[in-house]
Amino acid sequence: MTKPSRVLLIGVFAGLGGVLFAQGSRPSVDDSPQSALITELRTLRADIQQLAGAAIRTQLLVARLELQEQRVLSAARQLAETQTALAAVQGAIAGERGRVRQLEEAGTRATSQGRVAINQAIADAGIQIEHQQMKEADLRQREKELLRAVDDAQIRWTDFSDRLDAIERSLWADASRSPN
Repeated sequence: MTKPSRVLLIGVFAGLGGVLFAQGSRPSVDDSPQSALITELRTLRADIQQLAGAAIRTQLLVARLELQEQRVLSAARQLAETQTALAAVQGAIAGERGRVRQLEEAGTRATSQGRVAINQAIADAGIQIEHQQMKEADLRQREKELLRAVDDAQIRWTDFSDRLDAIERSLWADASRSPN
C-alpha cells in the first residue's frame, strides 16, 4: 500500500471515529432490539477507538520514517563527498609521486648545481606526499564512520518501515475479521 493510500485510509477511520464519538452515549432502554443496537454501537466505538489509536501510532511512525530517511540521505551524501575528496587526495599523491620520478630521472642528467635544486624539489614533493597521506588517512577514517552511520540509519529506517507494515497488516486483518 502506498503512503498516500495509507494516509487516506487513516483519514477515513479517523473521520468515522469523530462522527461516532460526536454522537455521544444515549440512555439504555430495556427493550431487547434497542439494547442490541446500543451494544453494537458500543462495539463500533471500541473498534473506532482502537483504529484511532492505530492511526496516531501510524502517523508517528510515518514521521519517524521520513526523518530517518532524511538521515540516511544525509549520511549517504556525506559519504559520497568524503569518497570524492579521498579520490582527489589519492590523485594528488599519485601526481606527486610521478613528479618525484621525473625529478629523479632529471637528477641523473643534471649538473651538481642542478642536482641540488632537484633534490630540494624532491624533498618538497616528499613533504607534500606526507601531508596528503595524513589527509588520506583522515578521510579513510571518516569514510569508515560514515559507512557505519549509513548502515545504522538504514537499519533504523527498515525497522520503522517494518513496524508500519505490521500496523497495516493488523488493520487489514481486523477489517477482514469484522462481520459486515
